[in-house]
Amino acid sequence: MKKYKNIHQSRSQMNNIDQKGWKIKLLVMLSLAMFFAMSGCKKFLDKEPTFIVKENYYNNETDVNAGVAGVYDVLGKEEIYGGNYQLLLSVADDGFYSRSSYTFGPAVYNFDASDPAVANFWRFLYEGIERANVFLTRIDGVNMGQAAKDAAKGEVKFLRAYYYFLLVDNWGNVPLKTTPTVSVNDVNIKATPQKEIYDFITKEMEEAEGLVKTATAIGFGGRVSKSTVRGILARVYLKMAGAPLRDQTKYAEALKWARKIVFPDAGPKEHRLLPSYQQIFTNYAGDKYDVGETIWEVELYGNRGGDFESGRVGNTFGLQCNDEVHGYSYGLVNATKKLFDSYENQDVRKNWAIAPYQYVYQTVNTLVTVTDSTNWTSAQIYNRNVGKFRRAYEKLKPKNKNYTPQNFPLLRYADVLLMFAEAENEVNGASSLAKQALKEVRDRANASDVIPSISSYEDMKTAIRKERFLELSFESLRKFDLVRWDMFVSEMNQLGTLIQADAPAAWSFAAMAAKNVSSRNNLLPIPVLELSLNKAMSQNTGW
Repeated sequence: MKKYKNIHQSRSQMNNIDQKGWKIKLLVMLSLAMFFAMSGCKKFLDKEPTFIVKENYYNNETDVNAGVAGVYDVLGKEEIYGGNYQLLLSVADDGFYSRSSYTFGPAVYNFDASDPAVANFWRFLYEGIERANVFLTRIDGVNMGQAAKDAAKGEVKFLRAYYYFLLVDNWGNVPLKTTPTVSVNDVNIKATPQKEIYDFITKEMEEAEGLVKTATAIGFGGRVSKSTVRGILARVYLKMAGAPLRDQTKYAEALKWARKIVFPDAGPKEHRLLPSYQQIFTNYAGDKYDVGETIWEVELYGNRGGDFESGRVGNTFGLQCNDEVHGYSYGLVNATKKLFDSYENQDVRKNWAIAPYQYVYQTVNTLVTVTDSTNWTSAQIYNRNVGKFRRAYEKLKPKNKNYTPQNFPLLRYADVLLMFAEAENEVNGASSLAKQALKEVRDRANASDVIPSISSYEDMKTAIRKERFLELSFESLRKFDLVRWDMFVSEMNQLGTLIQADAPAAWSFAAMAAKNVSSRNNLLPIPVLELSLNKAMSQNTGW
């Protein structure tokens, strides 16, 4: 990781910053970006001033770079992808919270609209939107190179749209606000219908696609590229084609945007699968980039020893460990037997997504150390932690007990291939192109060839849905998929019944989340604080 001794170095040096140094550049400028955002906090502190003055922001390229960094910063918040979204807010049938004492909270679907994780998720997404709104009102007037200005504008437009995508996907109808807050009294904003929000999202993202740089030009996955925009557009259109909008015309749009990555219209193909599935995740731990596979990832770095934004990927959501050498982890999520049994034994993803072993300790002269790792037995399926994010592969030393430098994937090429196959199947049936994309993902995993058994649209749909379960487990996409397929409640309830019938008595609590799920859990509740301030909003059904 390239570090800079002097943050006042020349602009040419900063513009030539290497791909790993982007984390440093982004984080160094956050103090300035946070100043921009803090003006919106006045309403929590005092009644005056009534109006927020933003006219002095964004006078030069340095301000623009700081503003872009501030909008990206939201992604890595502990309340978003820094930890809580994976651990608490996207629980599905691939894993369960592995503490029997945890009986109330979003991870077991036993919570209400006052839950702080829900409130903070909402709060920071809108904070990112406010930062973006301020930025986009000022960027056109800044004196800087047009290409750099366009790229910055495109990234921020996309990020604002992405934050709205997270909001509408998780809450449904929400306020759509595209201009900066002027008055602290301006709080009563009606929720916008989902269809209008999705139309705004796709319009903004498609505009951004023409402004941002290519993945090759950027060279790493921490910034938004054309491929990022195209892949996320495919995801958005698949969501629009599914529940609750069910606009099946959007499958063609999803296919169009996924095709631009898999079969580029012009220029070289930029993306491919890494030969090693394991390498994808050891790269995140070791602060290495491979933009061929990981098109977009959340930037996290540091050990809390400086002004760096580290997260809890691998710490709460990882392989349980009690020593600093391998990296302390609470191991709060275990894999479900459903996921374990869904993998073939020869599938290399099985023993990487799901940790096949536990650490063993011994005490010598009061010092506790890891002596070995011992494989779980065939009777210990429920004991197994999430294995994708292993702290043993972190290179940064010393390791912090609770915070990690591990990045988190938001869009991988394997996901794009499976979205392409899904959209292709919906538009053209079980074509050779859909089969080819599916086979490419399974071949990398050393999974068996299922293509000869696929002879119909329904066969292909079933195969793709299973493959997404296997390939993308613990990447916070499973609940998203099940909800858009209108299968979340039924799959979770069936999982609860299965666990109750199958799990050893000591693990019967693993059924708790699945059994608690009802139709209201397709969406999150509007936070109580928001409803207390915004009298134009109403609560989601069932909450």
